[in-house]
Amino acid sequence: MLGDMKPFRVIGNVYFVGTEKASSHLIDTGEGLILLDTGYAETAGVIAESVTELGFDLREVKYILHSHGHGDHTDGTPRLLELTGAETFLAQEDVKYISGWMPDHFYQDGQVISLGNTDILCLATPGHTEGTYSFFLDVTENGRTYRAGMFGGAGTNQLKKAYLNRRGCSWLNRGLFFKSVDRLKKEHVDVFLGNHTWNNHTKEKYERMLTSEENPFIDDAEWLIFLEKCEAKLEQVILQDSRDMFVNYAHRGASQYTPENTLLAFYTGMYMEANGIETDVQMTKDGVLVLFHDKTITRLTGAEGGVQDYTLEELRQFTFEKNGQRDKIVVFEDFLKQFGWRDITFAIEIKQAGIEPQIADMIRKYDIVHKTVVTSFKIECIRAIKEYAPELRIGLLKNGVTDETIEELKAMGAEEVCPHSAEVTAEKVAKWHREGFNVRAWGLDNEELMRNVYDSMADGMTVNFPDKLTEYIKVKTEQNPVG
Repeated sequence: MLGDMKPFRVIGNVYFVGTEKASSHLIDTGEGLILLDTGYAETAGVIAESVTELGFDLREVKYILHSHGHGDHTDGTPRLLELTGAETFLAQEDVKYISGWMPDHFYQDGQVISLGNTDILCLATPGHTEGTYSFFLDVTENGRTYRAGMFGGAGTNQLKKAYLNRRGCSWLNRGLFFKSVDRLKKEHVDVFLGNHTWNNHTKEKYERMLTSEENPFIDDAEWLIFLEKCEAKLEQVILQDSRDMFVNYAHRGASQYTPENTLLAFYTGMYMEANGIETDVQMTKDGVLVLFHDKTITRLTGAEGGVQDYTLEELRQFTFEKNGQRDKIVVFEDFLKQFGWRDITFAIEIKQAGIEPQIADMIRKYDIVHKTVVTSFKIECIRAIKEYAPELRIGLLKNGVTDETIEELKAMGAEEVCPHSAEVTAEKVAKWHREGFNVRAWGLDNEELMRNVYDSMADGMTVNFPDKLTEYIKVKTEQNPVG
């Protein structure tokens, strides 16, 4: 039994052989067939029947090209390989998404795959996945040659933070998507082939073909219109995430009201409805990770020297006081025992070079990798921890973020940029978002800066007074809900 759509000739030697939910296209090259994408596992049978109904022999399928590794484009491959014996192509970056088969060939950007009378240009257009590829080929209809094109991964819902976090994908995929759209805008396309049927209204166009003398798939304006819509959709996803997933970090806890970096400060921050905690990590003389900000302990204790000059037991003799409240130094592991299980986000700042592996091991031990960003003012520290634990998200705290800063961060795989709050504007945030970065501000010492950062559509900020930010967010949400 065929699927929910009848197979048909789209234009020239290109045929549709998929379903409404999972597009697949067949190309007759005169010397064998090429299949673009295989859909879901249950789609394989539909494709096989569709190819046969069109009068082709499945054994003539020589190549199977996959636009990317998601299951709705690759899960049908194992069964179709049994039926065809075809050679398969996929980007090496997307092998992690597939199961039950391995590609025979990995794409190279700009590669041309040729068979018979057909040359298919394969362009790397990452974003939807790290290894998304788009395809372009010439087709002939009524003596005229047209250029057909397929955007290999146009979906933007997969670039929501929740999805990226769940799959362990980089937030930088968003920036890659924007760059891919920019690249694709430079390609002229007369016939837009949908990676999914809803991309180019495949079903509706087929129905129009039944009664029209003109081929509705020929439309040299549709490609650019679609790309601009993709761009706008991702911009909306980012804006929505910046509100729905905004992080109100209690900076060293609720440090305006209680002794900083203490359990009392962190619990007070939670009481004030902060959904994140920012804290600082250093190592004691006897090798214990503790939470402390300053280079010396003088400001908080009156004593000389730094954390590294004291053992843990010696540091526990000191009491930190603020507004009549008192507490003691906190061991990093004890902090994670108390807060690691909670549904909050953590910003862990490295204050001392050389302790990156110990910090990473502790984050792994308490299974908070997926909800932690490790930051530092020292770029060598975040580089070191990324090299040791590539799965960790890292960010740079910097006063004066430049284009060179952004390029350096991208090169090392950093996903968060942390500018001083005084330099945050809506224009800069939009620019950094377009590069794929999460934007979290620091240095907020007054409510005016707090309001400006939030209104700029940043993704988070560290504040000493999380209660005031909580209240402002509630007011703004009531006034201007996004979506």
